[in-house]
Parts: sequence; structure tokens; C-alpha cells
Amino acid sequence: MATINATALPQLPFDADLTYINGRWVGSSSGKTCNVENPAVGAVIATVCESSASDVDAAVQAAHAAFYEGPWVNEYSGAQRRDALLALASAIEQHRKDLELIESINTGKPIADVRAELDDTIDLFRHFAGYADKVEGRHIAAQTNAQLEGYTVKVPVGVVGFINAFNYPLCLLAWKVAPALAAGCTVVFKPGPQTPLTTQYFAYLLHETGLFPEGVFNVVLGGVEVGQALVDHDLVDKVGFTGSVATGKHVIRSTASTARVRATSVELGGKSPGVVMPDVDLDRVAQLVVGGCMSNAGMNCNALTRLWVHRSVYDAFLPRLKAAAEALVLGTPQDERTQMGPLIDRRQYERVLEYIRIGREDDRASVLTGGQALETGVPGYWVQPTIFSNVAPSARVATEEIFGPVLSVLEPFDSLDEVIRVERMSEFGLAAGIFTRNHSDVAKFTRRMRCGTIWVNNYNALYSYLPFGGFRNSGFGRELGYESFDGYLATKAIIDDVSF
Repeated sequence: MATINATALPQLPFDADLTYINGRWVGSSSGKTCNVENPAVGAVIATVCESSASDVDAAVQAAHAAFYEGPWVNEYSGAQRRDALLALASAIEQHRKDLELIESINTGKPIADVRAELDDTIDLFRHFAGYADKVEGRHIAAQTNAQLEGYTVKVPVGVVGFINAFNYPLCLLAWKVAPALAAGCTVVFKPGPQTPLTTQYFAYLLHETGLFPEGVFNVVLGGVEVGQALVDHDLVDKVGFTGSVATGKHVIRSTASTARVRATSVELGGKSPGVVMPDVDLDRVAQLVVGGCMSNAGMNCNALTRLWVHRSVYDAFLPRLKAAAEALVLGTPQDERTQMGPLIDRRQYERVLEYIRIGREDDRASVLTGGQALETGVPGYWVQPTIFSNVAPSARVATEEIFGPVLSVLEPFDSLDEVIRVERMSEFGLAAGIFTRNHSDVAKFTRRMRCGTIWVNNYNALYSYLPFGGFRNSGFGRELGYESFDGYLATKAIIDDVSF
């Protein structure tokens, strides 16, 4: 039985039961509140306000006024926005120890993983700050009329409403907010209801820089109703969403059915495949596969959860995979030795256990390791790292997103062409990985697979300068890289009669 200890939340420099709208900390107009848990021990650590529809309206109105009337867009140069974002990155860096501890307690993430996420968060704001003073258009010389000169200008899209997922609260905030602010947009941000604390802390740090005018960044807190009010608001010019396929489709329908159609970017689910070819170091690849699946307790949209292993190494690989999973250290998330934490809440815990039951009973898959809740002696949401083997490619545990520490090793394969043919029929297209020394196989796999990110002999490496996003039910639009920044800009064409 693993021993899990509760860690005290550090003193917050803001009132957790307030939210940040139009440069001020305010309570909910409804007076409603919701509890925030430490999922490692199932205990309440804070109470935050639950925003109402009128609070959402106030936040959007503030962002709208800041965009159309305030200095952020109309007076600030790109260099000034750059410097504001750089100052914000420095503020995050100065407060990173508190942010790391709060994030680890609120999410249940191992502290070592959170430390890496803070590195990424700081880097993201510095990276996108560099784009703020490099917004460029094109000059198009006269083509059919010598008297007409044409050129394009890039302008910010306007007010952006973000709905974030619970699994990477601060890091995904940076993915979204850094490029949007660099482009000159204003923001209304809704964090996942389970993990709002570092978003509030971020708002506090943004405010303390003194460089962001009122209304440029606003926070609303709550669940489905709050998100719906944000998506439905006619003054929101673009919606960015990260979450499930079902909710993402609802967001898309909602943005198309309001009085004004608006741009949408959605990063949705995945059932990402990995392929183990026979020419690799099996011990090393077993470690990479387990890390690719079990990182963040499997609560990654791009988690490697569907594994193809070549027939010639199948029997040799499975014991190595089992040993790698069983070597993972599960424990108090704030312990430096911990490698995997709990699931986020009871709902996700019960969902994952139900899928394990489905795999065992309905899909008739073999349990290689795990397959049960982890006994800890505390009411947290712990599940053992679980691996099924000899799973049919069409089985539910092999085709449906579970969002937990569950890996399906499919029936052995003989031909990479066979794998690609099956995977191209998947409803998802977020990510994939291949482990091989054969560059012909690499070329075939990377060119023919229909997914947004493909890892070769590594997994889960993401960088601020490389775009991330999916195909099909994994969404559309890109985060990270220049493509993300460009997604918060719109193009105007200017035609000038120079003879006038």
C-alpha cells in the first residue's frame, strides 16, 4: 500500500473566493461558490467563487472595451506588448516555487513534472513576446492596373474567450494566452473548474506588473454554464477550447448558431498509437512507451495509449514493458521521488475503473499489470498503471479515449503498411510515435499518418516553436509555434489608387 501525505497549500496573495475582471478582484454576483480539492487525498483545499452569466458578460464587456477603446491595441506598440509579456514571464519566474507547490497540490502532479511545466510556461511567454513586435503584412505590386497598389496588414482578431482543460492548468494557459496577448487581443479565460488556483495566481502577477491595462485579461470561474455563457456571447470574436470531443463539437455548434459567427480553435481528444519495430533497443523503448502513456497519470490528450508491437519481438517486449510500468513510483506528489500521481477527481477515477472493467470483461483483454485501484489509506483518486495485452484493434479500450493510466498493447503485427492502413481509419489524429532505426520506415510512417504530431524514437517532447494540433476529431487550429500566433491575427487587404 502506498503512503500518501497531505501537503498544506501555501499562503495565497489573493482571495481565492474572488475572480479578476476589468483589473479588479470581484466576487460572483450570484454568491455561489465551489470547492477545490487535493486529488491525492480527496480533501478540500480552497473555496472559489462560481461566476454567473452576468459575471461573464461583465468580463466580456471589459475585454471588448479594452480592445476597441483602450491603449493595449490602440496605443501600445508591439515593443510595449513585448516588454509587458517579458515582465510577466519574470514575475512568474520569481514566484515559481509557490506556483509549483500550488499546481502540484491542486492537480496531484509529481512536483518534478510541475517544475518542468513551469520552465515551459516561462519559456512560452518569452517566446511569444518575441513575436509581438514582428507583425508583418505584404506589399503586392500592381498586377493588372498600374495605378493600384495593394498591401496587406495583420490585425488582432479581437476578444478571445478561452475554455481550458484541467490537466495542465498553467502551462495550457500559457499556450493560449501568451500568443493571444502578443498579437494584441484581449482575453476572457475560464480555467477547468477542478484546477483554478494557478490561473488566479497568474492574474495576480499580471496585475502586479502594472503593464496590462484594465480589461486586457479577465478570469471567470465555474463549469458548463459559465463556459456556455462565454461561448454564446456575441462580443467574443474567437473561441479557443481544449477538452473532450463531445464538448468541443458542442462549442463548434454554439459558435456557429449565435448572431455572429466567430473563429474557433479546438484541441480535442486522442487515441495516439505507437509502433515498436523489431530493430530497436527493447529496454529503452519500454521506458519511453511507459512514459508516453503514464505521464500525468495518463491524463494527456496525446498520451500513447494504443501500442503496436512487431510479432518478432512481441513476446520479448511485453515483460520489459511490464517491468517498466511496475517500477513507476506512486506516492505523495510533493515527494521528489514520485513519478505518477492520482487522477483529478472522483468522476475521472470511476470512469477509468469502468474502462478497466470493460477491457477485462467486455473486450476480454489480458491484464499484463495493474488493473485495480491503488490502496493508499486515504480517500484520493489513485489507480494502478494498467497494461492490457493482446487487445483487438477494434476493442473499446483500444479505440475510446480513457484519459487515465491505461495502455492497450494490440495484437502483434507483421507489416507497417497494415498498421498505417488501420490507423488512418481512426476517428482521431492528434499524435503518433514510431520506434525504429529504419529511415525508410520513418519516412513512410511520418508521410502517410494523418495526425498533427509524430514522434520518432521519443515521445511527448513539445516545444514553444513547434505547432501542436490535430486532424479529424482531434480538432483544428494549432497551438504553439508561429502558427498559433498567426491564429490570433486577421488579414486586411488595402487597395490604394496612387493616381488620385
